[in-house]
Amino acid sequence: MSDKTWQVAIFGTFDVANYGDLLFPILAEAALRKRLGAVQLRAFSYHSRSTPEWPYDVTSVSELPQFIDGLDGVLIGGGFIIRFDKVIAPGYFPPSPQIHHPTGYWLSPALIALQHNVPLIWNAPGMHCNPVPCWAKPLVRLALEQSPHVRVRDALSANTLSTLSEQAQVEVLPDTAFGLPDLVDPQQPTPAYRRLYETAGLNGPYLVVHAIKGLEHFLHLWKTHSATFARWQLLLLPIGPVLGDQESILGTDLPRAVSLDTWPEPLLLAEILAHAEGVIGHSYHLAISALAFGVPIFSSADLSLGKYTALLEYRGIHALPSGQAIDPQWFLQRLGATQPCPRVSAAREQVHRHWDRVAEVIGQGPRPTSQALDRFWQTLPGLLEETRLDWREECLSKQAELDELKIRVQQLTDLQVQQQELIGQTSGELKRMYNSSSYRITAPLRSLRRSFRHLLRR
Repeated sequence: MSDKTWQVAIFGTFDVANYGDLLFPILAEAALRKRLGAVQLRAFSYHSRSTPEWPYDVTSVSELPQFIDGLDGVLIGGGFIIRFDKVIAPGYFPPSPQIHHPTGYWLSPALIALQHNVPLIWNAPGMHCNPVPCWAKPLVRLALEQSPHVRVRDALSANTLSTLSEQAQVEVLPDTAFGLPDLVDPQQPTPAYRRLYETAGLNGPYLVVHAIKGLEHFLHLWKTHSATFARWQLLLLPIGPVLGDQESILGTDLPRAVSLDTWPEPLLLAEILAHAEGVIGHSYHLAISALAFGVPIFSSADLSLGKYTALLEYRGIHALPSGQAIDPQWFLQRLGATQPCPRVSAAREQVHRHWDRVAEVIGQGPRPTSQALDRFWQTLPGLLEETRLDWREECLSKQAELDELKIRVQQLTDLQVQQQELIGQTSGELKRMYNSSSYRITAPLRSLRRSFRHLLRR
Protein backbone atom coordinates (compact mmCIF):
# COMPACT_ATOMS: atom_id res chain seq x y z
CA MET A 1 0.00 0.00 0.00
CA SER A 2 1.10 3.58 -0.62
CA ASP A 3 0.30 6.86 1.10
CA LYS A 4 -1.56 8.03 -2.00
CA THR A 5 -5.30 8.56 -1.87
CA TRP A 6 -6.58 6.79 -4.95
CA GLN A 7 -9.37 8.47 -6.89
CA VAL A 8 -11.73 5.89 -8.36
CA ALA A 9 -15.09 6.35 -10.08
CA ILE A 10 -17.85 3.78 -10.41
CA PHE A 11 -20.75 4.13 -12.87
CA GLY A 12 -24.25 2.72 -12.74
CA THR A 13 -27.76 3.49 -11.52
CA PHE A 14 -26.90 4.36 -7.92
CA ASP A 15 -29.40 7.22 -7.83
CA VAL A 16 -32.49 4.97 -7.67
CA ALA A 17 -34.04 3.16 -4.71
CA ASN A 18 -33.11 -0.37 -5.72
CA TYR A 19 -31.26 -2.65 -3.30
CA GLY A 20 -28.93 -4.34 -5.80
CA ASP A 21 -27.82 -1.14 -7.52
CA LEU A 22 -27.06 0.58 -4.22
CA LEU A 23 -24.77 -2.24 -3.10
CA PHE A 24 -22.09 -1.92 -5.78
CA PRO A 25 -20.29 1.27 -4.63
CA ILE A 26 -20.30 0.01 -1.02
CA LEU A 27 -18.78 -3.33 -2.01
CA ALA A 28 -16.23 -1.71 -4.32
CA GLU A 29 -15.04 0.86 -1.81
CA ALA A 30 -14.55 -1.72 0.95
CA ALA A 31 -12.70 -4.13 -1.37
CA LEU A 32 -10.37 -1.47 -2.80
CA ARG A 33 -9.57 0.10 0.55
CA LYS A 34 -8.56 -3.33 1.84
CA ARG A 35 -6.10 -3.65 -1.06
CA LEU A 36 -4.97 -0.09 -1.84
CA GLY A 37 -5.37 1.76 1.44
CA ALA A 38 -6.85 5.24 1.14
CA VAL A 39 -9.44 5.27 -1.64
CA GLN A 40 -11.96 7.95 -2.47
CA LEU A 41 -14.67 6.24 -4.45
CA ARG A 42 -17.02 8.54 -6.31
CA ALA A 43 -20.31 7.04 -7.48
CA PHE A 44 -21.63 8.50 -10.75
CA SER A 45 -25.20 8.24 -12.02
CA TYR A 46 -27.61 10.41 -13.94
CA HIS A 47 -28.64 12.45 -10.92
CA SER A 48 -26.79 13.67 -7.85
CA ARG A 49 -27.75 12.43 -4.37
CA SER A 50 -26.39 13.29 -0.96
CA THR A 51 -26.45 12.07 2.61
CA PRO A 52 -28.29 11.86 4.96
CA GLU A 53 -31.25 11.48 2.58
CA TRP A 54 -29.27 8.90 0.57
CA PRO A 55 -26.93 6.14 1.76
CA TYR A 56 -23.93 7.89 0.16
CA ASP A 57 -23.15 10.81 -2.12
CA VAL A 58 -23.78 10.35 -5.84
CA THR A 59 -22.37 12.68 -8.51
CA SER A 60 -24.20 13.42 -11.75
CA VAL A 61 -22.54 12.14 -14.94
CA SER A 62 -22.91 15.67 -16.28
CA GLU A 63 -20.01 16.60 -13.97
CA LEU A 64 -17.67 13.85 -15.19
CA PRO A 65 -15.62 16.11 -17.52
CA GLN A 66 -14.38 18.15 -14.57
CA PHE A 67 -13.29 15.04 -12.62
CA ILE A 68 -11.92 12.73 -15.31
CA ASP A 69 -8.32 13.98 -15.36
CA GLY A 70 -7.95 13.34 -11.63
CA LEU A 71 -9.16 9.72 -11.70
CA ASP A 72 -6.94 6.65 -11.21
CA GLY A 73 -9.55 4.15 -12.34
CA VAL A 74 -13.08 3.76 -13.70
CA LEU A 75 -15.41 0.88 -12.86
CA ILE A 76 -18.45 0.12 -15.01
CA GLY A 77 -21.21 -1.62 -13.07
CA GLY A 78 -22.35 -3.97 -11.84
CA GLY A 79 -26.01 -4.59 -12.38
CA PHE A 80 -28.22 -4.79 -15.43
CA ILE A 81 -26.79 -1.71 -17.14
CA ILE A 82 -25.52 -2.88 -20.55
CA ARG A 83 -28.68 -1.88 -22.31
CA PHE A 84 -30.02 0.30 -25.07
CA ASP A 85 -33.78 0.43 -24.41
CA LYS A 86 -35.34 3.59 -23.09
CA VAL A 87 -37.48 2.28 -20.23
CA ILE A 88 -35.06 1.86 -17.32
CA ALA A 89 -37.40 2.92 -14.53
CA PRO A 90 -40.50 5.14 -14.47
CA GLY A 91 -39.44 8.73 -15.16
CA TYR A 92 -35.72 7.88 -15.22
CA PHE A 93 -33.94 10.02 -17.83
CA PRO A 94 -30.60 11.87 -18.20
CA PRO A 95 -30.10 15.24 -16.53
CA SER A 96 -29.55 16.79 -19.97
CA PRO A 97 -30.94 15.94 -23.44
CA GLN A 98 -27.33 16.08 -24.72
CA ILE A 99 -26.54 12.91 -22.74
CA HIS A 100 -27.64 9.78 -24.58
CA HIS A 101 -30.13 7.52 -22.84
CA PRO A 102 -29.34 4.98 -21.50
CA THR A 103 -25.67 4.65 -22.52
CA GLY A 104 -24.95 7.95 -20.78
CA TYR A 105 -24.34 6.21 -17.46
CA TRP A 106 -22.12 3.39 -18.73
CA LEU A 107 -20.83 3.52 -22.33
CA SER A 108 -20.12 7.25 -22.59
CA PRO A 109 -18.13 7.28 -19.31
CA ALA A 110 -16.16 4.26 -20.55
CA LEU A 111 -15.15 6.07 -23.74
CA ILE A 112 -14.27 9.24 -21.83
CA ALA A 113 -12.03 7.22 -19.50
CA LEU A 114 -10.19 5.71 -22.47
CA GLN A 115 -9.75 9.13 -24.05
CA HIS A 116 -7.98 10.29 -20.87
CA ASN A 117 -5.85 7.15 -20.38
CA VAL A 118 -7.75 6.18 -17.24
CA PRO A 119 -7.78 2.40 -16.64
CA LEU A 120 -11.22 1.06 -17.56
CA ILE A 121 -12.59 -1.95 -15.65
CA TRP A 122 -15.85 -3.83 -16.25
CA ASN A 123 -17.09 -4.64 -12.76
CA ALA A 124 -19.41 -7.56 -13.64
CA PRO A 125 -22.25 -5.62 -15.30
CA GLY A 126 -24.76 -7.65 -17.26
CA MET A 127 -27.32 -7.77 -20.03
CA HIS A 128 -30.72 -9.46 -19.88
CA CYS A 129 -32.02 -10.81 -23.19
CA ASN A 130 -31.20 -7.52 -24.94
CA PRO A 131 -29.12 -7.25 -28.15
CA VAL A 132 -26.51 -4.64 -29.10
CA PRO A 133 -27.88 -2.45 -31.91
CA CYS A 134 -25.77 -1.97 -35.04
CA TRP A 135 -24.95 1.67 -34.34
CA ALA A 136 -23.46 0.80 -30.93
CA LYS A 137 -21.34 -2.19 -31.92
CA PRO A 138 -18.20 -0.22 -32.95
CA LEU A 139 -18.34 1.79 -29.71
CA VAL A 140 -18.85 -1.21 -27.45
CA ARG A 141 -16.14 -3.14 -29.33
CA LEU A 142 -13.70 -0.28 -28.78
CA ALA A 143 -14.47 -0.11 -25.06
CA LEU A 144 -14.04 -3.87 -24.67
CA GLU A 145 -10.77 -4.08 -26.59
CA GLN A 146 -9.15 -1.22 -24.70
CA SER A 147 -10.11 -2.51 -21.24
CA PRO A 148 -7.49 -4.55 -19.32
CA HIS A 149 -10.10 -6.34 -17.22
CA VAL A 150 -13.55 -7.21 -18.61
CA ARG A 151 -15.86 -9.21 -16.39
CA VAL A 152 -19.60 -9.69 -16.82
CA ARG A 153 -21.94 -11.49 -14.47
CA ASP A 154 -23.33 -14.36 -16.60
CA ALA A 155 -22.50 -16.52 -19.60
CA LEU A 156 -25.26 -15.08 -21.80
CA SER A 157 -23.83 -11.56 -21.40
CA ALA A 158 -20.32 -12.84 -22.10
CA ASN A 159 -21.46 -14.67 -25.22
CA THR A 160 -23.24 -11.62 -26.62
CA LEU A 161 -20.30 -9.27 -26.04
CA SER A 162 -17.67 -11.76 -27.19
CA THR A 163 -19.25 -11.85 -30.65
CA LEU A 164 -18.33 -8.17 -31.06
CA SER A 165 -14.58 -8.77 -30.90
CA GLU A 166 -12.12 -11.62 -31.20
CA GLN A 167 -9.52 -9.54 -29.41
CA ALA A 168 -11.43 -8.66 -26.24
CA GLN A 169 -11.19 -11.13 -23.37
CA VAL A 170 -14.69 -11.14 -21.87
CA GLU A 171 -15.00 -13.50 -18.91
CA VAL A 172 -17.76 -14.39 -16.47
CA LEU A 173 -17.51 -13.28 -12.85
CA PRO A 174 -20.16 -14.07 -10.23
CA ASP A 175 -21.95 -10.93 -9.09
CA THR A 176 -19.85 -8.93 -6.62
CA ALA A 177 -22.77 -9.13 -4.14
CA PHE A 178 -21.48 -12.62 -3.32
CA GLY A 179 -18.89 -10.69 -1.32
CA LEU A 180 -21.50 -9.42 1.15
CA PRO A 181 -20.28 -11.75 3.96
CA ASP A 182 -17.08 -9.66 4.00
CA LEU A 183 -19.19 -6.73 5.23
CA VAL A 184 -22.06 -8.40 7.12
CA ASP A 185 -21.50 -11.04 9.82
CA PRO A 186 -24.72 -12.78 10.91
CA GLN A 187 -22.93 -14.00 14.04
CA GLN A 188 -22.49 -10.42 15.25
CA PRO A 189 -25.74 -8.46 14.81
CA THR A 190 -25.20 -4.72 14.59
CA PRO A 191 -26.94 -2.30 16.97
CA ALA A 192 -28.94 -0.98 14.00
CA TYR A 193 -30.26 -4.47 13.27
CA ARG A 194 -31.15 -5.10 16.93
CA ARG A 195 -33.12 -1.84 17.05
CA LEU A 196 -34.92 -2.65 13.81
CA TYR A 197 -35.77 -6.16 15.02
CA GLU A 198 -37.41 -4.77 18.15
CA THR A 199 -39.21 -1.79 16.65
CA ALA A 200 -40.63 -3.88 13.77
CA GLY A 201 -42.33 -6.21 16.24
CA LEU A 202 -40.27 -9.27 15.41
CA ASN A 203 -40.09 -11.76 18.28
CA GLY A 204 -38.71 -14.94 16.73
CA PRO A 205 -37.65 -16.51 13.44
CA TYR A 206 -38.96 -14.81 10.33
CA LEU A 207 -39.27 -15.13 6.56
CA VAL A 208 -38.70 -12.18 4.25
CA VAL A 209 -41.28 -11.66 1.51
CA HIS A 210 -40.47 -9.44 -1.47
CA ALA A 211 -43.31 -6.89 -1.68
CA ILE A 212 -44.30 -7.47 -5.31
CA LYS A 213 -47.06 -9.01 -7.39
CA GLY A 214 -46.82 -12.60 -8.54
CA LEU A 215 -46.59 -14.33 -5.14
CA GLU A 216 -50.27 -15.28 -4.91
CA HIS A 217 -49.58 -19.02 -4.53
CA PHE A 218 -47.24 -18.43 -1.62
CA LEU A 219 -49.69 -16.04 0.04
CA HIS A 220 -52.43 -18.66 -0.35
CA LEU A 221 -50.13 -21.26 1.21
CA TRP A 222 -49.42 -18.98 4.18
CA LYS A 223 -53.09 -18.25 4.79
CA THR A 224 -54.48 -21.75 4.36
CA HIS A 225 -51.73 -23.53 6.35
CA SER A 226 -51.17 -20.91 8.99
CA ALA A 227 -50.86 -23.47 11.77
CA THR A 228 -48.11 -25.34 9.91
CA PHE A 229 -45.98 -22.18 9.85
CA ALA A 230 -47.00 -20.85 13.25
CA ARG A 231 -43.42 -20.49 14.53
CA TRP A 232 -42.48 -17.97 11.82
CA GLN A 233 -43.39 -14.35 11.19
CA LEU A 234 -43.42 -12.67 7.80
CA LEU A 235 -41.39 -9.52 7.19
CA LEU A 236 -42.82 -7.72 4.15
CA LEU A 237 -39.94 -5.92 2.51
CA PRO A 238 -39.64 -3.78 -0.65
CA ILE A 239 -36.43 -4.55 -2.55
CA GLY A 240 -36.81 -2.03 -5.37
CA PRO A 241 -39.20 0.80 -4.44
CA VAL A 242 -38.23 2.55 -7.68
CA LEU A 243 -39.78 -0.41 -9.52
CA GLY A 244 -43.05 -0.18 -7.62
CA ASP A 245 -42.40 -2.51 -4.66
CA GLN A 246 -44.73 -1.79 -1.74
CA GLU A 247 -46.16 -3.81 1.13
CA SER A 248 -49.78 -3.07 0.24
CA ILE A 249 -49.42 -5.26 -2.87
CA LEU A 250 -49.35 -8.31 -0.59
CA GLY A 251 -52.62 -7.43 1.15
CA THR A 252 -53.52 -6.73 4.74
CA ASP A 253 -54.82 -10.13 5.86
CA LEU A 254 -51.59 -12.09 6.23
CA PRO A 255 -51.21 -13.81 9.62
CA ARG A 256 -48.16 -12.77 11.66
CA ALA A 257 -46.96 -10.26 9.07
CA VAL A 258 -44.99 -7.12 9.92
CA SER A 259 -43.45 -4.33 7.85
CA LEU A 260 -40.92 -1.55 8.43
CA ASP A 261 -41.60 2.15 8.91
CA THR A 262 -38.74 3.16 6.59
CA TRP A 263 -36.79 1.46 3.84
CA PRO A 264 -33.46 0.30 5.33
CA GLU A 265 -30.09 1.32 3.92
CA PRO A 266 -28.37 -1.36 1.79
CA LEU A 267 -26.13 -3.09 4.35
CA LEU A 268 -28.88 -3.15 6.95
CA LEU A 269 -31.21 -4.71 4.40
CA ALA A 270 -28.52 -7.30 3.66
CA GLU A 271 -28.27 -8.03 7.39
CA ILE A 272 -32.05 -8.51 7.56
CA LEU A 273 -31.74 -11.13 4.82
CA ALA A 274 -28.78 -12.77 6.53
CA HIS A 275 -30.84 -13.43 9.68
CA ALA A 276 -33.94 -14.74 7.86
CA GLU A 277 -34.82 -18.43 7.72
CA GLY A 278 -36.23 -18.14 4.23
CA VAL A 279 -36.72 -15.54 1.51
CA ILE A 280 -39.55 -15.42 -1.02
CA GLY A 281 -39.40 -13.13 -4.04
CA HIS A 282 -38.28 -12.26 -7.53
CA SER A 283 -35.26 -9.93 -7.22
CA TYR A 284 -31.90 -11.09 -8.58
CA HIS A 285 -29.93 -9.54 -5.72
CA LEU A 286 -32.44 -10.73 -3.18
CA ALA A 287 -31.55 -14.24 -4.36
CA ILE A 288 -27.78 -13.63 -4.38
CA SER A 289 -27.85 -12.13 -0.89
CA ALA A 290 -29.79 -15.09 0.47
CA LEU A 291 -27.45 -17.58 -1.21
CA ALA A 292 -24.39 -15.76 0.12
CA PHE A 293 -25.62 -16.24 3.70
CA GLY A 294 -26.96 -19.78 3.26
CA VAL A 295 -30.61 -18.68 3.48
CA PRO A 296 -33.02 -20.64 1.23
CA ILE A 297 -34.53 -18.50 -1.51
CA PHE A 298 -37.91 -19.36 -3.07
CA SER A 299 -37.84 -17.52 -6.37
CA SER A 300 -40.79 -16.53 -8.54
CA ALA A 301 -38.43 -15.70 -11.42
CA ASP A 302 -37.96 -17.91 -14.46
CA LEU A 303 -34.55 -19.39 -13.67
CA SER A 304 -34.12 -20.57 -17.26
CA LEU A 305 -34.20 -17.04 -18.64
CA GLY A 306 -31.47 -14.40 -19.03
CA LYS A 307 -29.49 -13.35 -15.98
CA TYR A 308 -31.29 -15.83 -13.74
CA THR A 309 -29.54 -18.71 -15.51
CA ALA A 310 -26.41 -17.75 -13.56
CA LEU A 311 -28.15 -18.89 -10.34
CA LEU A 312 -29.17 -22.39 -11.44
CA GLU A 313 -25.98 -24.06 -10.24
CA TYR A 314 -26.32 -22.87 -6.64
CA ARG A 315 -27.85 -25.15 -4.04
CA GLY A 316 -30.40 -23.31 -1.94
CA ILE A 317 -32.43 -21.60 -4.65
CA HIS A 318 -35.87 -23.12 -5.25
CA ALA A 319 -38.20 -22.18 -8.09
CA LEU A 320 -41.75 -21.60 -6.88
CA PRO A 321 -44.19 -23.81 -8.82
CA SER A 322 -45.75 -21.82 -11.63
CA GLY A 323 -49.52 -21.82 -11.96
CA GLN A 324 -50.17 -24.37 -9.23
CA ALA A 325 -50.53 -24.64 -5.47
CA ILE A 326 -47.41 -25.03 -3.32
CA ASP A 327 -47.11 -28.24 -1.33
CA PRO A 328 -46.74 -27.15 2.33
CA GLN A 329 -44.42 -30.08 3.13
CA TRP A 330 -42.21 -29.28 0.13
CA PHE A 331 -41.89 -25.71 1.38
CA LEU A 332 -41.44 -26.66 5.02
CA GLN A 333 -38.64 -29.14 4.31
CA ARG A 334 -36.58 -26.42 2.61
CA LEU A 335 -36.86 -23.75 5.32
CA GLY A 336 -34.03 -22.89 7.66
CA ALA A 337 -30.63 -21.28 7.16
CA THR A 338 -27.61 -23.50 6.57
CA GLN A 339 -23.99 -23.02 5.59
CA PRO A 340 -23.58 -21.57 2.06
CA CYS A 341 -23.05 -24.27 -0.55
CA PRO A 342 -19.55 -24.92 -1.96
CA ARG A 343 -20.45 -23.12 -5.18
CA VAL A 344 -21.13 -19.96 -3.16
CA SER A 345 -17.72 -20.25 -1.50
CA ALA A 346 -16.11 -20.64 -4.92
CA ALA A 347 -17.98 -17.57 -6.21
CA ARG A 348 -16.81 -15.56 -3.26
CA GLU A 349 -13.20 -16.57 -3.96
CA GLN A 350 -13.61 -15.52 -7.61
CA VAL A 351 -14.86 -12.13 -6.45
CA HIS A 352 -11.82 -11.77 -4.16
CA ARG A 353 -9.47 -12.49 -7.07
CA HIS A 354 -11.39 -9.96 -9.16
CA TRP A 355 -10.75 -7.24 -6.64
CA ASP A 356 -7.08 -8.23 -6.46
CA ARG A 357 -6.83 -7.70 -10.22
CA VAL A 358 -8.79 -4.43 -10.11
CA ALA A 359 -6.42 -3.06 -7.45
CA GLU A 360 -3.45 -4.19 -9.54
CA VAL A 361 -4.74 -2.46 -12.69
CA ILE A 362 -5.40 0.78 -10.81
CA GLY A 363 -1.98 0.61 -9.14
CA GLN A 364 -0.25 0.32 -12.51
CA GLY A 365 -1.32 3.85 -13.37
CA PRO A 366 -2.52 5.47 -16.60
CA ARG A 367 -2.82 3.37 -19.74
CA PRO A 368 -2.00 4.59 -23.29
CA THR A 369 -5.54 4.30 -24.66
CA SER A 370 -6.08 7.83 -26.00
CA GLN A 371 -4.31 7.00 -29.27
CA ALA A 372 -6.76 4.18 -29.91
CA LEU A 373 -9.58 6.65 -29.37
CA ASP A 374 -7.95 9.14 -31.72
CA ARG A 375 -7.70 6.47 -34.43
CA PHE A 376 -11.33 5.62 -33.85
CA TRP A 377 -12.40 9.25 -34.24
CA GLN A 378 -10.64 9.23 -37.63
CA THR A 379 -12.85 6.34 -38.72
CA LEU A 380 -16.02 7.76 -37.23
CA PRO A 381 -17.17 9.81 -40.25
CA GLY A 382 -16.86 6.70 -42.41
CA LEU A 383 -18.86 4.68 -39.90
CA LEU A 384 -21.54 7.34 -39.81
CA GLU A 385 -21.66 7.50 -43.60
CA GLU A 386 -21.76 3.72 -43.82
CA THR A 387 -24.62 3.71 -41.35
CA ARG A 388 -26.41 6.32 -43.46
CA LEU A 389 -25.83 4.32 -46.65
CA ASP A 390 -27.06 1.16 -44.98
CA TRP A 391 -30.14 3.04 -43.91
CA ARG A 392 -30.61 4.45 -47.43
CA GLU A 393 -30.18 1.04 -49.03
CA GLU A 394 -32.66 -0.43 -46.61
CA CYS A 395 -35.16 2.31 -47.42
CA LEU A 396 -34.66 1.79 -51.17
CA SER A 397 -35.17 -1.93 -50.72
CA LYS A 398 -38.35 -1.34 -48.76
CA GLN A 399 -39.52 1.12 -51.42
CA ALA A 400 -38.91 -1.47 -54.15
CA GLU A 401 -40.92 -4.01 -52.21
CA LEU A 402 -43.69 -1.45 -51.78
CA ASP A 403 -43.67 -0.59 -55.51
CA GLU A 404 -43.87 -4.28 -56.38
CA LEU A 405 -46.74 -4.72 -53.95
CA LYS A 406 -48.56 -1.75 -55.52
CA ILE A 407 -48.16 -3.29 -58.98
CA ARG A 408 -49.52 -6.61 -57.75
CA VAL A 409 -52.48 -4.88 -56.09
CA GLN A 410 -53.19 -3.01 -59.33
CA GLN A 411 -53.03 -6.27 -61.30
CA LEU A 412 -55.48 -7.88 -58.92
CA THR A 413 -57.73 -4.83 -59.16
CA ASP A 414 -57.68 -4.97 -62.97
CA LEU A 415 -58.43 -8.70 -62.87
CA GLN A 416 -61.34 -8.07 -60.53
CA VAL A 417 -62.72 -5.42 -62.91
CA GLN A 418 -62.41 -7.84 -65.85
CA GLN A 419 -64.22 -10.52 -63.87
CA GLN A 420 -67.00 -8.11 -62.96
CA GLU A 421 -67.37 -7.15 -66.62
CA LEU A 422 -67.48 -10.83 -67.66
CA ILE A 423 -70.06 -11.56 -64.97
CA GLY A 424 -72.13 -8.62 -66.21
CA GLN A 425 -71.95 -9.79 -69.80
CA THR A 426 -72.90 -13.36 -68.88
CA SER A 427 -75.74 -12.15 -66.71
CA GLY A 428 -77.07 -10.00 -69.57
CA GLU A 429 -76.93 -12.88 -72.04
CA LEU A 430 -78.75 -15.19 -69.62
CA LYS A 431 -81.40 -12.57 -69.01
CA ARG A 432 -81.96 -12.10 -72.75
CA MET A 433 -82.18 -15.86 -73.26
CA TYR A 434 -84.74 -16.29 -70.46
CA ASN A 435 -86.88 -13.50 -71.92
CA SER A 436 -86.74 -14.77 -75.52
CA SER A 437 -89.85 -16.28 -77.29
CA SER A 438 -88.01 -19.48 -78.21
CA TYR A 439 -87.08 -20.10 -74.55
CA ARG A 440 -90.73 -19.74 -73.50
CA ILE A 441 -92.04 -21.92 -76.36
CA THR A 442 -89.62 -24.77 -75.60
CA ALA A 443 -90.33 -24.70 -71.85
CA PRO A 444 -92.86 -27.67 -72.06
CA LEU A 445 -90.30 -29.78 -73.93
CA ARG A 446 -87.67 -29.13 -71.29
CA SER A 447 -90.14 -30.09 -68.57
CA LEU A 448 -91.02 -33.32 -70.41
CA ARG A 449 -87.33 -34.16 -70.80
CA ARG A 450 -86.74 -33.73 -67.08
CA SER A 451 -89.69 -36.02 -66.27
CA PHE A 452 -88.49 -38.65 -68.74
CA ARG A 453 -84.97 -38.62 -67.16
CA HIS A 454 -86.51 -38.98 -63.73
CA LEU A 455 -88.46 -42.09 -64.88
CA LEU A 456 -85.33 -43.62 -66.39
CA ARG A 457 -83.40 -43.18 -63.12
CA ARG A 458 -86.23 -44.90 -61.23
